[in-house]
Amino acid sequence: MADLKKQEYYKNNKKKRLEYQRKYYEANKERIAQKRERERLDDPQWKEKQRAYNRVYYMQNKEKIMDQRKAKKKEPKNRS
Repeated sequence: MADLKKQEYYKNNKKKRLEYQRKYYEANKERIAQKRERERLDDPQWKEKQRAYNRVYYMQNKEKIMDQRKAKKKEPKNRS
């Protein structure tokens, strides 16, 4: 079972966390894009490997992902 204290902490600090992530991404957007491009150029099979990884991950975690999607649909939309 998930740690309820941890869940509550993340729920309470969601706005701060998303703001921090947004600022970090904006500050490092170019560096992140360059790194991704280098990875793709260094490995011609990168796209196929990434798709295979995503497929395996989804199949292993399908039930959990579907539960999260259902829970998210039930949440009221509060976009502030």
